[in-house]
Amino acid sequence: MTQPYAPTQYSSASFVSSAALRSRIPLDEEARLYRTPAQRDLYESLAEIYAIIVTLDFVEKAYVKDTISQQEYTPICSRLLAQYSTILKSAEVAAEFKDLDSFKAQYDISYPSAIARLRVGIPATVEHPVSKPPEQQLSYYPTQSSTPQPAPAPTGGSSARAAADATGNFITFMDALKLNYKAKDQLHPLLGELMTSLNAVTTQDFDGRAKIVEWLIKLNSMKATDEITDDQARQLLFDIDHAYKAFYKMLG
Repeated sequence: MTQPYAPTQYSSASFVSSAALRSRIPLDEEARLYRTPAQRDLYESLAEIYAIIVTLDFVEKAYVKDTISQQEYTPICSRLLAQYSTILKSAEVAAEFKDLDSFKAQYDISYPSAIARLRVGIPATVEHPVSKPPEQQLSYYPTQSSTPQPAPAPTGGSSARAAADATGNFITFMDALKLNYKAKDQLHPLLGELMTSLNAVTTQDFDGRAKIVEWLIKLNSMKATDEITDDQARQLLFDIDHAYKAFYKMLG
């Protein structure tokens, strides 16, 4: 005889009612999402990403409304972007996070300003440079050991040094491509330093600058271990070399 799906007065199967089940759950204890330290670290990292998104959205709106200056905005935005990238370097976190769209859908996130900035991967002051005094020039690409700091007071020597730094960063990046550097975590920091050094020299647009920003955004959309193809590497080298020549011509 086939056992009925639900217990009846004729069946011997017992069941626990929902009311009885609820009575067994302690309501005065915190509900935990994890059972192991590794799971706890994972959920804490995801919570950090959520907090970064919320904070970044607030910073973006404050900058647009001119509530904070560009000198305040750039290092704050840079730090948040760097923290976001650092957290996602963990393979476990990256696997759970998947991508920005998946994270948005899973946790019902709606912070358009922050999401747009995370997709671009660079502060608005770098994507769309604003003229400012040389003493207020800021690096947007923070290192692990420091927060972006103001450049020295403007002098003829410091202007020449800034141009020399930018030239050196152009050469360093092109050499990296010639040495077959293709991974995002190899190229993105170098290209970020190049962009920073260019902004220290001038915020004026020049032929090829838009291509550098475009490549920064493209690299930012990749995972840390993803690599560009041979064709992309060749095109990137061409674009950077073209921008270098245009930059050199502008200085002359």
